Amino acid sequence: MPNDNNNTEAHGGQGESGAVSLRYRTLQRVNFASAQNDVAIIERLAVDNPTSEALTDVRITLRAAPPIIRERIWIVDRIGSEAEFTVRDLTTPLDIERLAGLDEAEVGELEFHMEAKGLPTIVEKCRVDLLARDEWGGVHDMAQLLAAFVSPNDPAIAGVVKDAARILEAAGHDGSMDGYQSGDPRRAYLLAAALWSAATGLGLTYAEPPASFEREGQKVRGPGRMTGEGLATCLDLTLFLAAAFEAAGLNPVVLFSQGHAWVGVWICKRDFGHVTEPDVVAVRKAVQAREFVPIETTLLTNRSSIGFDQAVDEGRRRLSENHDPEFVMAIDIARSRFTRIRPLASHGVSDPSEPASTLSRRRRPRRRPRRRKEVSWAFAQRRGSRWQAHRLSRRRAADRGSGDLQGLRLSAARRAAHWPGDGQPPPLALSPRKE
Repeated sequence: MPNDNNNTEAHGGQGESGAVSLRYRTLQRVNFASAQNDVAIIERLAVDNPTSEALTDVRITLRAAPPIIRERIWIVDRIGSEAEFTVRDLTTPLDIERLAGLDEAEVGELEFHMEAKGLPTIVEKCRVDLLARDEWGGVHDMAQLLAAFVSPNDPAIAGVVKDAARILEAAGHDGSMDGYQSGDPRRAYLLAAALWSAATGLGLTYAEPPASFEREGQKVRGPGRMTGEGLATCLDLTLFLAAAFEAAGLNPVVLFSQGHAWVGVWICKRDFGHVTEPDVVAVRKAVQAREFVPIETTLLTNRSSIGFDQAVDEGRRRLSENHDPEFVMAIDIARSRFTRIRPLASHGVSDPSEPASTLSRRRRPRRRPRRRKEVSWAFAQRRGSRWQAHRLSRRRAADRGSGDLQGLRLSAARRAAHWPGDGQPPPLALSPRKE
């Protein structure tokens, strides 16, 4: 994570001038994407010894509740007087299974213990938010991890890419999604326009995002869930189109302003050179150079289909000088991939839009084909004879049953004719037939 993120720094000890102190900087929020991409929860850990005596047998212990990391212990033999010791190895792998199973956010706690010979134990605690698996933590804490929520390999994205190929072929163009292979920006623009046209046919409905989502984060609907529910916020739509552009071989960018997100795409094989670009002037220069195309994604939810050129005009308007105070930053997905931020793994998690019957059918093991037994001719004759005898006995039993029924009907009629009292005679008690 970038050093300018909104992290926490605290000082251990008595907090007085000249006292030994434990200094640390940690992440305020972690999620499944953090664990999958090996993000370290501890960014800085140091011991400051301003006293005139050296510290010996220093032991620093880190625990977490709930245990999202294993207990970690650092042992330092000696820290000189009026010196600061910085811990270099800050490896603290997150528990990926625990974070993958979170459906809602939880509050956790990190606890530091520092002990040294002749020094009272220093205890420091700090809060850490454990976000849900599908929750992004905002640009302050998780700007680089936004690329994990761009899923170019999702089946819903593959359907849109296939529809875009058909649109290109119907218009007399090559239907291959070849990215920048042609070297022609007009070809990349054509691919982006075809993907936009394919996405307009999804019939999506706009959903209002939470307040200040660009800074505080929000839960993200994946492509499968978004198309299944038919609802999408501006961030959902932006990440969906970014995934479609990436699947087609283009470099997408997610743009943020106060309370809004929209997408951009490079039509030349370029990027901003770093993951985050807070300077709106740099983005505007790329647009003016006709290398970068911003697109207003919320227009996908209009009842009447909006053309790609109109969406681009609206995207450019949001980057105009009048909107400079509202601009937050641009996050380059291609640069995030360069830093090895991978899309969220989907193993073990079923898509809620997929029918349960499909899931059960997919998991059902195949049955082995039965082996036919070879039988002799004599066995077949014996079996046929038994079957014929069985049919004959059933037919005789049926004949006897019909005769008994006729006898019962006749007996009931005779009894009714000779019944001396009023009303109907009592029913006969049927008993098993004696052979």
